[in-house]
Amino acid sequence: MLGRESTRSVTIDTETDSYEDAIRAVRAAYGKPQPEPSGRPKVLPEDVVWKPPNRYDHPAWTEEMLRSWVKSLHTVEELDVVWRVCAEPGPPGIRGQVIAEYLSPELTGKPALTALGVVSRRMNTAARELWARGAPFVIDGVERTRTVDRSVAATLLDALAEHPLWPQLRHHSKPPALGS
Repeated sequence: MLGRESTRSVTIDTETDSYEDAIRAVRAAYGKPQPEPSGRPKVLPEDVVWKPPNRYDHPAWTEEMLRSWVKSLHTVEELDVVWRVCAEPGPPGIRGQVIAEYLSPELTGKPALTALGVVSRRMNTAARELWARGAPFVIDGVERTRTVDRSVAATLLDALAEHPLWPQLRHHSKPPALGS
């Protein structure tokens, strides 16, 4: 019988439970939104916090998705990127080089950007697990900036403060809050 025995273990009976049952149980055990039969979780218009601009094919983000995304990030580097982008929400955005050198102060130039690229791929993978296409930022490839909407930043900063790795972040002593 399929069931959740504790917050960390899941029992799956491979003789009676289907693959779909197993996936639902694992997603539920880790607090991930449950997808509709077609794959993507149902998003009601009133639940939308942010939709990427000019991206008709990119799904909208809900508060639950934003909070789940932060919870699914497992390294200090990933959380430091979120904090750095959210510390200055809205245009003009934060240049990739600034984020890279914040993330890896011992590196400069291309090595810092390469390190940021590795972290960004992990963050985008976490977003895809929530049926989004990438991190909840507007990324301008020409200007090389990442910009976060103020409403998204508020939710992400709140979720960061609840993350178990918050004390290990570079700015853990500074309460997460939006800049003016």
